[in-house]
Amino acid sequence: MKDQQFGEYTLTNKRRRFRLQQVTGLLQLTYWAKDRDLPTVRLSMRNASLYGVLNAQGKLVGFMRIITDHATMYYLADVVVAESERGKGLGLAMVRFALSDAKVCRGKGLLLTQTAAGLYEKVGFYKVGERLMIRDPLTRYPTGGQSAR
Repeated sequence: MKDQQFGEYTLTNKRRRFRLQQVTGLLQLTYWAKDRDLPTVRLSMRNASLYGVLNAQGKLVGFMRIITDHATMYYLADVVVAESERGKGLGLAMVRFALSDAKVCRGKGLLLTQTAAGLYEKVGFYKVGERLMIRDPLTRYPTGGQSAR
């Protein structure tokens, strides 16, 4: 997958662009991963496909990972954008970039969120319950998880 430009930013999935300290710094901004230690972050990065946003100076300002079986399902995790860069559409651009990776995003997509359901609805996820969201390319459900059929 080739890097893509988004204004002055670069969307990437090249592993060499992800520095452990920068990823950990971004994760410390979140309610779900603020206490993860370096060995845990390193292991989580090793076992996932990584996506990020780099500013014009090459600093990582957005990060997410996808865990997948490469066949039937994938799980979005740790989607975060630096506080100073929020409100610029970087989160949505990064998620769209990651979801365009056909080698990783096959079948149904899953994620958990407390605060960003609106973002994920823009890319085809729908809510099922309080926090779970699903993206199913074969079936479309309205908000609430009730079958449209």
